[in-house]
Amino acid sequence: MTSVTKQLDSTQQPDLLDVLQRRREFCRAMLELSRQQSSLIDDGNFTELLQLIAQKQRVLEHLAELGRSFGGIVDFWKSVRDRLTADVRSRCQSAIDDAESLLAESMALEKQGTAALAQRRDETQGRLKEIGESAHGLPGVGHGNAPRPRFLDASR
Repeated sequence: MTSVTKQLDSTQQPDLLDVLQRRREFCRAMLELSRQQSSLIDDGNFTELLQLIAQKQRVLEHLAELGRSFGGIVDFWKSVRDRLTADVRSRCQSAIDDAESLLAESMALEKQGTAALAQRRDETQGRLKEIGESAHGLPGVGHGNAPRPRFLDASR
């Protein structure tokens, strides 16, 4: 047995499992934040939405940090999974599967939120365009549409 395998068996299996379980918890937190985000978008609460996005950014930073564990957790997992004990391998795979499922649900909510915000933006642009067009028909608005004061009207 090589020293790498001994080290893997004695210290990295629990570390890997711990990292994968923490990753799952961060993914769970991301999903909860994505659900809250959807609610804030539906309510049009953009002030709280900005605060929530900052929270999501912190969670994403933690996920990225975990991803760098072991010099890249995905690559490390692929390289060692066949050498792990059956119990640890099963628990690691479960944590990975759960995290992927949570991330997939978060991504679906993100896509819906992006679509809702784009629709709201387009509706607002449409309303502004209508207001701009109707304002051009008002006296004093637009180019050359300004009323002439009567006292300056030489034809009277």
